[in-house]
Amino acid sequence: MIKKFLKIFAFIISSIILLALLICIGIWVITPVYKFPEAVSFSGEKFYNPYKDYDNVHYVRANFHGHSRLGGGLTNGRNNSEEDVFKAYRDLEYGFATVSNYHHITGKPPYYNFPYVPAQEYGVNIFKTHMLLIGTSKKVYFDQPLWQGPNTIQYRINRIRDYNKIITLAHPAFLNGIEVEYMAKLTGYDLMEVVNTFAHSVSHWDMALSSGRPAFLLASDDTHNVFKNTDIGRNITMIPLNPDTQADKLYDTLKSGAAYGITVPHSVAALDRSDKLEVLKTHPQLLSMQVDNDTLYIKLNRIVDKIVFSADNGKVKAEYDNVSESSYKIADDDSYARATVYFDNGSIAYFNPVIRTNDGLKPNMPLVEVNYPLSIIKWLFSAVVVFTILYLLSQKYIRK
Repeated sequence: MIKKFLKIFAFIISSIILLALLICIGIWVITPVYKFPEAVSFSGEKFYNPYKDYDNVHYVRANFHGHSRLGGGLTNGRNNSEEDVFKAYRDLEYGFATVSNYHHITGKPPYYNFPYVPAQEYGVNIFKTHMLLIGTSKKVYFDQPLWQGPNTIQYRINRIRDYNKIITLAHPAFLNGIEVEYMAKLTGYDLMEVVNTFAHSVSHWDMALSSGRPAFLLASDDTHNVFKNTDIGRNITMIPLNPDTQADKLYDTLKSGAAYGITVPHSVAALDRSDKLEVLKTHPQLLSMQVDNDTLYIKLNRIVDKIVFSADNGKVKAEYDNVSESSYKIADDDSYARATVYFDNGSIAYFNPVIRTNDGLKPNMPLVEVNYPLSIIKWLFSAVVVFTILYLLSQKYIRK
């Protein structure tokens, strides 16, 4: 009896594995081969400055990546109701917050009066190659469960472009879900989670920017348990909008790069909500970020430990200690320049780059094309392999 049971169990497991492999192979087969746009640095005599219109503007805290109980508690977020998530961010006086469950769009929350921002996390694969979809209107399930190369990731981006306001590459450094070198190829997305509780992806960001991809940042808690202090108020997107009167400008503002991100150290993250809120209120605020005569100027409302200017490939170009404002003369070979600010409590603020352009406007993501000759060869090869396997199996069946 036990032997028979084990035999049936082994058959079921082997069948599941075989089915999973067939699905993975099938997805690989239908995925086209792309002709990725060349990695070319930004160029031009002018600069696109995402902060140029936001002098002395009040920034509010925001989080767009958080999870609640879903599917009877099968997903990681089982400790939170939707109301728990929104309450946590209201306690921390956030201006924007949302729930972004896996392949699920949360309805408009009836509590705590947050602007409605429909979102979902997209990805069912073992290496966490996920996307955070903001302003989403359709549930997404298509995925490659195993390893994903740039063609697969690009195919997923292209498939969902039409029904999402913002496509964000979620925590690309987490489990190396997206290889750093892929950032020189991928295109068509809007934002990147440069700062996430599970991984910081600054190297991915600089690779994308150095390759001519205008990728702007998002900072996310990616919270799964709002009753754990370190899960909330740890990575903050700062947005120059009044949520009561300007919520309709949210998507355009994020895509323009006018936000910046703050990550706090564990000592701050571990505080309870009331104490953490007091610390967050003391964070230095951006007063202005301007470019004049090829010089980048940043001004904060109080002195900070350090301001660092970086350019292509994340190379540090200048740094200043114990200042509230500083500047950097952008070198002729810098295709972009960005500022990183270190606060006295160990928090770090990342600012989006100013980017070289010919007209001063935000550059577009370069277009990607399907490489039809290679795609056809791949499809024909796959068809030949499938036909051969079926033929051999049929011959074996006939002989029996």
